[in-house]
Formats: sequence, structure tokens, C-alpha cells
Amino acid sequence: MKPVQRVALVSPAGAVKEELVTAAMARLSAEGIEPLLGEHALGRHRYLAGTPEERVADLHWAFSQADVDAVWCLRGGYGAAQLLPLLDWSRLSASKGRPLIGYSDESVLLEAFHRRGLTAIHGPVAIDWGRSEAEPADQARRERSLHSVLELCAGGRPSWMLERLSGQGPVPAGELVGGNLTTLASAAGTAAALRPQDGAILVLEDVGEPYYHLERSLYQLLGSLTEHRIGAVCLGTFTNCPVRNVEQSLEDIFLEWLKPRGISLYRGLPCGHGPENEAWPYGARVRLEADRLQVL
Repeated sequence: MKPVQRVALVSPAGAVKEELVTAAMARLSAEGIEPLLGEHALGRHRYLAGTPEERVADLHWAFSQADVDAVWCLRGGYGAAQLLPLLDWSRLSASKGRPLIGYSDESVLLEAFHRRGLTAIHGPVAIDWGRSEAEPADQARRERSLHSVLELCAGGRPSWMLERLSGQGPVPAGELVGGNLTTLASAAGTAAALRPQDGAILVLEDVGEPYYHLERSLYQLLGSLTEHRIGAVCLGTFTNCPVRNVEQSLEDIFLEWLKPRGISLYRGLPCGHGPENEAWPYGARVRLEADRLQVL
């Protein structure tokens, strides 16, 4: 990958607010990055950013533009999985090395890109450039997260200190995959399903889901991965996930299902739906050693 100077902005899932897109494009320009807006990026079809055909057309356009360094999703929401049957992978592969950037509902697109040998980055969506936090500390975290995308595109190899909750010793190197728990669970049994290599390090995060929804999604996801051996689960943030009539922590609930399967559990990865959402290279080889997650 290389330093980002020109980006294509697309909306593969939920509809976006024009004022946020305008603000984000202004910030990108101030960073010295030229933003190119997809024809249908501001479209609307119900709560989606246009029909599946329109959203796919923008993705095809974004990967056909000359001198574009990255394709940045404007937001998540819902709808990314609808695009998979319509994508022309030969057209997308023509720009191999150009990363697709996003998270949340885009988790299924990141997985699909990785499985086809294309570059994908799990990180903040582009409209986050247009957001401002009430608290200066949160704004600083958001700024760091946005710049972590640019650092990763320029060849950075990030690492993070985590807290080990179960498992002993270092976890053998594996590919880093995953993303939004609810989205991944909803894709189980479909063409968009997560298909990790044995020994994969699985990242999970979510927003707004009560604990019993999260347990249901985890149980469904694990049940869909019986043919694969997960080396470890790393928890990101679970933002505004309400506790309803339960005494156990979310980590305790997850341990109940992971420990019998011999899957190590870590927490503290700074990614998710809060202001802290640092970028990581989807599918990259990583090692968990001395409670540090290191991109190799």
C-alpha cells in the first residue's frame, strides 16, 4: 500500500446525511487528500443508499478510477451483503492492492475481499471525518483513529496491548478477521458467511445490542464455524449495549461458550462504534504474544 492522496467515497449500505458527507470531504481536502464522490453515494432507497444495483455501480466505478489510492465507505448501517451476488470480481481485481475501508455492516465486504485476495481495512468510515465529539478527549481519539487508516495505508504495522481473560501462553500466528458480531452472525449459512482459516484471530465488536442478543449472535456464529479452529477472540468495544436483568459481565457470558472450545479470550482492542476505532488490516497475519497483538 502507499500514502493516500486520492480516495473514492461510496455508500454500499445505509443512506448518509449530505451535510456529514460535505463536512467529511472538506476535512479530507484539508488533509491534502482529494475526495471523489460516487454518483449514487447520496442516494436513498428506503433506509439504504440506493438500490443494490446503484450501490454496486459505485463500487465498480470506484475500483476503475485511475490514481485512486483507496475506496472508503461513507458509513455502515445495513445492506452490504446484498451486493455480493452482483459484484464483478474481475473488475474489482483490476485494481488489486487498492484497499476497501470500512467496518460494521461492511464486515461482510471486507471478508469477501480478503477471500479473493483483495486488500481490505477494518477502520472508521469516511463520514467520521465530518463528525465532532463533545468531549475533547473523545475528539482526540476519533482523530487518532482516522489517521491510523492513513498510517496503515502507508505501510504501518500496528500493535496493541490487550488483556488476556482466558488461555495460556502465546497464540500461534493466524489471520486477523471478523468485525461486527451481529452482522457476522446474520451472514452465517449464506454466501457472505465468515470462512476463517484454521487458527484465525477473531475480532468482535458491536453497538446497541442487549446482552442476550449478543449471546445469541455469538452462539450462532460459533455454531457456523464448527469446521474451523479459532485461535483466539479479541473483543473490541460494545458501545451502548444495555444490561437487562443479567448479573454476568459480557466477558463472562462469552467465556462460557469459548472456554469449552479451547478458544482464548482477550479484551481491550481499540476498535468499534465509539470514537476509538483504530484501523487494522483485514486478513493480515498477526501474533498474540505477551498480551500484545502484533501485525506481522
